[in-house]
Amino acid sequence: MQPSTVKRHYIMRSLILLGFTLLLADLIVTGRLSHYLAPRLHMLSYVTVAILALLTAVSIRQAVVGPDSYECDCGDAHKVPRSPFTALVVYGLFALPLVMGLVLPDKTLGSAVAEKRGVTLLTGEGKWVQSVGSSTKPGSDQAGSPAPDANAMTDGTEKAKGAGETGNTTVSGNGGPGRSDAPEKAGDSGSPNQSVPQTDEQIRQRFAANSFGDFYTDIAVSLYKQPVIHLDDKLFLDGLTTMELYAKEFAGKELETLGFVYREPGFTPQQFVVARFSVSCCTADATVFGILVEDKAASKWATDSWVKVRGKLELRSVDGYDMLVLKASRIQPVKAPKDPYVYYDFNAAAP
Repeated sequence: MQPSTVKRHYIMRSLILLGFTLLLADLIVTGRLSHYLAPRLHMLSYVTVAILALLTAVSIRQAVVGPDSYECDCGDAHKVPRSPFTALVVYGLFALPLVMGLVLPDKTLGSAVAEKRGVTLLTGEGKWVQSVGSSTKPGSDQAGSPAPDANAMTDGTEKAKGAGETGNTTVSGNGGPGRSDAPEKAGDSGSPNQSVPQTDEQIRQRFAANSFGDFYTDIAVSLYKQPVIHLDDKLFLDGLTTMELYAKEFAGKELETLGFVYREPGFTPQQFVVARFSVSCCTADATVFGILVEDKAASKWATDSWVKVRGKLELRSVDGYDMLVLKASRIQPVKAPKDPYVYYDFNAAAP
């Protein structure tokens, strides 16, 4: 093969390598890499872009200088494509994803993906922790036990009133998630006990009895001390798990969080989920977590729009389990965060 032909092949390879190097570097510099990879994998991307830059430099040198001889004594093993069609196919396999990455805009995951994968409403991880917690306490029926049924709550209404306690609201089979068969009454939202502990140790005693571990107890204490619980990106996943584990303790607390609006076919016009995608490694393994929100004007918020929601947590019984529902008092539109995904943070309880 003519040296000029070989040089053209090296030029093509250099351009492809340079394109991938610049594309990955741009994703890193602009912060858009989080749209594709979890932060814990970003270091691998830094190493990759360095290797790509080195390969690009070597390929450019070969294109400029040209190979005078084969140093490894294996010339036929490194031959370039001989026919134009073969070259087009080989280089096209690399050029196509590069062009797509440079031309197509970034798109975050939304309701279309959430509908296929399903959304987790204060469940999942918490259910697993509950089962572990209950297995460490033989004879205990508190952790992970189903909520009392409607008849049991009706029979104990007078006792609950006398003791200053509040019963759970039973879910209607036809009213959608979190819907009640009985009309709601003021003060029947499962609010916390009126004698609220003030010290950290007193608050810890409220949560330590369930034996879910110091990690979730620390988060529970940190959240409970806040007059309004701010469920930010750092605390979103661990906060949801904690509030599921201690649903009765957090019922009646004020909460504020943000996410995208998601709806399922069975929802009523007054319901939507404020949801976030959780990414473990990359967006291919993304799962959806969220809180069911109820508001009279919920229907005016478009699906996939980003909102900040503030309201009071109410305890409901859904499929035999306690679930917290956010009764919204304020909903406002917000811009999607720069990194729209949330991640588990094992230092979430740290100040």
